Amino acid sequence: IHLSTELIVTRSRSEISPLTAFSGAALSSAIIYLSFQPRNLSWTLAFFAFVPLLAVTRKCRSLYSACGLGLFSGFAFYYIELYWITNSIAGFTSLPPIVVTLVMALLALYMGLYWAIFCGTWYYLNHLSARRQPSATRILTAFAGAAIWLLLEDLRTRFLGGFPWHPLGLTQIDNLYLNWLLPLGGVRLLSSLVIIANIGIYLSCSAICRKEFKRLALYGGLILLPLIGLAFFGSPLSQPPNLPPAAANSVPQIISEDNQGELKTIVIIQPNIPQKEKWRPENREKIIKKMLAMSRESLSRKPDLIVWPEAALPLLLEQQPTVLDQLRQFVAENRVSLMLGSPRLLGSADKPKKVLYNSIFLISPENRLQIYNKIKLVPYGEFTPLASLFPFISKIVPGLSYSPGNKPHNFTLKNLKIAPSVCFEGVFPAFSAGFFAAGADLLINLTNDAWFGDSPGPRQHLTNIRLRALENHCTIIRCANTGISAIIKPDGKIEQHLPLNQEGILAAAISFPRTRQATFFTRHRHLPTYLAGLYLLLFLGKIIITRRIRRRVLNSIINS
Repeated sequence: IHLSTELIVTRSRSEISPLTAFSGAALSSAIIYLSFQPRNLSWTLAFFAFVPLLAVTRKCRSLYSACGLGLFSGFAFYYIELYWITNSIAGFTSLPPIVVTLVMALLALYMGLYWAIFCGTWYYLNHLSARRQPSATRILTAFAGAAIWLLLEDLRTRFLGGFPWHPLGLTQIDNLYLNWLLPLGGVRLLSSLVIIANIGIYLSCSAICRKEFKRLALYGGLILLPLIGLAFFGSPLSQPPNLPPAAANSVPQIISEDNQGELKTIVIIQPNIPQKEKWRPENREKIIKKMLAMSRESLSRKPDLIVWPEAALPLLLEQQPTVLDQLRQFVAENRVSLMLGSPRLLGSADKPKKVLYNSIFLISPENRLQIYNKIKLVPYGEFTPLASLFPFISKIVPGLSYSPGNKPHNFTLKNLKIAPSVCFEGVFPAFSAGFFAAGADLLINLTNDAWFGDSPGPRQHLTNIRLRALENHCTIIRCANTGISAIIKPDGKIEQHLPLNQEGILAAAISFPRTRQATFFTRHRHLPTYLAGLYLLLFLGKIIITRRIRRRVLNSIINS
């Protein structure tokens, strides 16, 4: 009660205390954390989660204070939500606990910087023009805030290799009122709508407390636009689905809208090999035998394609011709294609130093070998950004140094085009959509989340990749070493899955239409970013021109 009273009722920015400012920022962190949790109707919290942060930011005494509050709020959220990353650092390195904590703090600080930029620009835009802004200007400012958030989410996919984990629109993945917009504008469109709603609620509460009922009607319209106007065209409200029961022996069918399309049976192998056991040389033969034995067991489903997870074989496949011949023999004898992940080491005459890739191999019965090299590498997991400027970073976070692939391309399996995706790549919206713009029929994501143990990490990974199914209206096959392997339908729902840390086999018969129509987002995946940037430029231009005109008028009055 004290917080809401001091934030909304007070008219002077200087009346807000530091304790209240940090309390508001912390409250926003807590609410947005709850909105990301997979509980019934938790997505509704996102529509007012940022209201306390917006309020304290607007009443800050300086731009630096506003940025500081945004940094604190973002740091608190990401440190709690992503703490599971420390499992891979503490469990697979010899770093002391204090260093592990420091690394996690640095990651949370980096992610919090985007919140700091948003809060700083929100403060600046609100104080760039007159102190008592017209209602129309405040509404335009609200849309500018949404544009800024959208651009920051896009920047997060590009800077330092990109880390687009948990976009704000992810909170709405099970909101059937709004998730129908994903094929039109992608997850960032939903993120901007959530921000507009937060700003509208804050402005409306402020207008009520100040008894400015004329403004309340305008601000109420600002909320109704994204929440009710768009929902009118959407589907009825439904509860967010839990994971379906674990896979049974039957082979379910996923039928496309064009039921005359080609039917393919795809099998997923989840071997559940512990990460600490996987790379021991003495376990290599045992792992190969296990993978082949599970694949032979799956032949009763009559598959067209068998999928193994990322780095399924702990070896350099092309450097082991005996193993490669063994796989080719299995494929030829059973007339089935095999997709698997394995490291790849290449060298050439012009490059004396050999290059290491994280790759996917597709072996077909026609003895054709297709290879895709992972392009979007995990920062500080597969490569080290800024290592040339700060060499000590490589010593703090040791790991293999992979090289990115050159160009994305689809695999072809008879008439079927497959978008290959390795682990982290599946969380990049525009990057994944590029495969479907090139004609892909489905996305197959190979991953190994064993690094993170039994933590929220694998579950968050699965939730993030569900967005790609909705954005591109495609089926997704997710094959994980220790789970969670899943078959995701074009509507984003999970058809079946294999639980975490459990060995098993998944199978599904999937119907693919003869001609696939790409979604609007697939064809124009960068359009939301361009529109947000254009709007922000026009808005800033309008503010600057208005200030100059006002200054000239004042000068002419003074001179006269």
